[in-house]
Amino acid sequence: MAHAARSLSVIAATAFITLSICPVEAGPQSLEVLATVRTNHRTESLTFRIPAHQAHVSELRIRSGSLAVTLAGIEIEFADGRQHRALLQETLPPGHQSQPIPIEPHRAVTRVFVTKRPGLQPGETVIQLLGKVER
Repeated sequence: MAHAARSLSVIAATAFITLSICPVEAGPQSLEVLATVRTNHRTESLTFRIPAHQAHVSELRIRSGSLAVTLAGIEIEFADGRQHRALLQETLPPGHQSQPIPIEPHRAVTRVFVTKRPGLQPGETVIQLLGKVER
């Protein structure tokens, strides 16, 4: 009986180890950091330039840094010169992401302009533009 219990313990431990070392691969729909901007609490507008190899995205998100950020709007500039504007009206606590902003993946994004409300808490932070890159 003790041998059977020990065998089960070894099997359970082996199964746990096997599961814990299995690599987790990022799928094609994983969010990637497209651009990063350092800013302070008084800044009202941010400009993100998108690298050509990441220009085709199906959605965008904004991630706040160490300070809370209140987003007011977004303007997306495409390679063909067209623009898309939207109101955001979303407050992000530190380290949080915005709701997804859908994009037509066949159109290449070149720049993204984000407007935000000045914050009350003084300091600097880093804000990231995230996207689901379509390859």
